[in-house]
Amino acid sequence: MTMRRVAMTATILACVLGLAACGDSDGDKGTGGPGNGAGGSSAAQGGSTGKGKTGTPLADVDPCTLLKPADVPQLSQDNYAQPTKLSIPGKPTCSGYDFAVEINDGGADVHDMEFNSSRAKALSDISGHKAVMTQTTTGSARDCAVSLDVTAQEYVRVTVTAGDNPTQTCDIAKKAAEVVAGRLSS
Repeated sequence: MTMRRVAMTATILACVLGLAACGDSDGDKGTGGPGNGAGGSSAAQGGSTGKGKTGTPLADVDPCTLLKPADVPQLSQDNYAQPTKLSIPGKPTCSGYDFAVEINDGGADVHDMEFNSSRAKALSDISGHKAVMTQTTTGSARDCAVSLDVTAQEYVRVTVTAGDNPTQTCDIAKKAAEVVAGRLSS
């Protein structure tokens, strides 16, 4: 069982790092309009879509403050696997045992890809944030990610890796995204 957890955690980290490499190209930098780089508030104000909103309201937000394992009982509650903040340029990430929360400020093009790709399945708004879901299977590991729109350039992705019951992964990811959206809107 421990080896399985290590493999799942490695899969999440590989996905996060792989996505980080995709978003750091020169074409993603310098995008944006008048508010690019502006501080804004420490929490997003919501809205059904981020189009029209600019700036980086999540610039100083620690992703580990957005979701704790105790917020969603289906996430691992093991004390030895506390969430850890990873420093990935443009994508601060909090990696827990079976989940990750990533704040993405990759610009309008990366934002558009996240919400309009053929893999993205539209969900109902979550606490006023446009939401999409994607599922990935790598070998025997399966994960489900829910992305929440914040501005035209920023979004938050909550990824949950399948535990003992892979059929519930997306339900758990949606619950985790609801917690994160609530904290973004407060």
